[in-house]
Amino acid sequence: MGFTTLEGDPPQGVLGMMFVDPDAIGKGIGRLLFQHAVATAPTLGFTQFTIDADPNAEPFYEAMGAVPVGVVPSGSIPGRTLTQLLRSIPG
Repeated sequence: MGFTTLEGDPPQGVLGMMFVDPDAIGKGIGRLLFQHAVATAPTLGFTQFTIDADPNAEPFYEAMGAVPVGVVPSGSIPGRTLTQLLRSIPG
């Protein structure tokens, strides 16, 4: 169905990857995965994490409480930029 990873050096984390099978999009899997990442982050020592968001995923991350903080180059497509968002962890 999907997976997500949290990476980085505490206290600053990075949502390294988040993938939901296309057939499962819109069924709440992404929300559950993101909520799990937020719940797990403090146990790993993270107080916040960044997300380099695909343009199609930006509205989802914003709905999950992330806020845009800048633009970064894509790690996979030369010349493409991605919006970087920040999600603070309540605590």
